[in-house]
Amino acid sequence: MWKQKEKSGKIWYELEFDSDTLVLQGTKTFDPLNEMEGISCGLKQIHSAVIHKACSGITLVGDGIFTNEKNVVLYVKTADCLPIILYYPKKILAILHAGWRGTLLRITKKFLIQMKNELKLSVPEWIVAFGVSIGRDNYEVGVEICELFKIERIPGVHIKENNHFLDLKEANMIEMKEMGITTFYHFPEETYSSAIFYSNRRGDKDRNITVGRIVP
Repeated sequence: MWKQKEKSGKIWYELEFDSDTLVLQGTKTFDPLNEMEGISCGLKQIHSAVIHKACSGITLVGDGIFTNEKNVVLYVKTADCLPIILYYPKKILAILHAGWRGTLLRITKKFLIQMKNELKLSVPEWIVAFGVSIGRDNYEVGVEICELFKIERIPGVHIKENNHFLDLKEANMIEMKEMGITTFYHFPEETYSSAIFYSNRRGDKDRNITVGRIVP
């Protein structure tokens, strides 16, 4: 479960899958990269389904990153898109950046299949947490995007008074449930309606940072 923390005017969220992991959700007042020890490994995010194993000293281009090492700090930056944190107990920690493009490209399914094929990890054993993102009621999208989701038979499209909305969490969660995952940790806030998070739809230019590491 995500827990809100506050100290010296800074607010953030923490989550522990177990004693071997720590995940921090940054806010406007809290940059978790300044607080977590280890080698920081992020991505040049391009709204794709490209996934990398973390590697220090190299600029990785893509939208998914994972590690099995204890001194590596993974992170993604978002301002409405959905951070998805996946943990395979005692083995792998990953963070995915899922906007509507990454979701349409099935980044979560691609990652889980990659882990099954390369590392022989059973899909139902994964534990998943969602970081902060925009909520369905505030994520209005064009009809053309909704049509793409319908063509690919991906859930998450909702129509209200002839307006089209997309639920990123629902779309990714249902796909993972269909693959056998049962344990999910949901974030208690959303970007657009919360004053402590950045939201692109609200006009913010900065990004919320989601970080995680396997604890030594």
